[in-house]
Amino acid sequence: MQNPEISGIEYQRGELFGFEVKEYLLQKWNRKCAYCGVENVPFEIEHILARSKGGSNRVSNLCLSCHSCNQAKGNKSIEEFLKKKPLLLKRVLAQASSPLKDAAAVNTTRWELYRRLQSTDLPVEIGSGGRTKFNRQTRGIEKQHWTDATCVGDSTPE
Repeated sequence: MQNPEISGIEYQRGELFGFEVKEYLLQKWNRKCAYCGVENVPFEIEHILARSKGGSNRVSNLCLSCHSCNQAKGNKSIEEFLKKKPLLLKRVLAQASSPLKDAAAVNTTRWELYRRLQSTDLPVEIGSGGRTKFNRQTRGIEKQHWTDATCVGDSTPE
């Protein structure tokens, strides 16, 4: 164990906590603010139904938001926040409830491929996009396709 002093919720949240969710949301929301569509800004993870109103941290209740929209929405219901934009409200709710079908298909294929490669008795390691991004960022490596390939999994050298 790397940090024996941690316990409770900290124990459940490893070093990748947040990376996987953020990567999923970036894909799901097309790297745009769900409310205003702005791109190429720092995004915040936004609760569609505010936690203070009973919303959860489930990915189906999360979207990406720019700081301005997140502050403007606050803990208002999405219906109240977007009451003057009914088409946007409909789109956001539809997108929130729609899973990433492509990601599910790729994930299923990945696990089957992993299972088959394990049967070869060769050393095989897999990793997620979140783990790859974490490895790349903590090592200060610029994002390139080939550098991502070197940053997959737990065995990525320091």
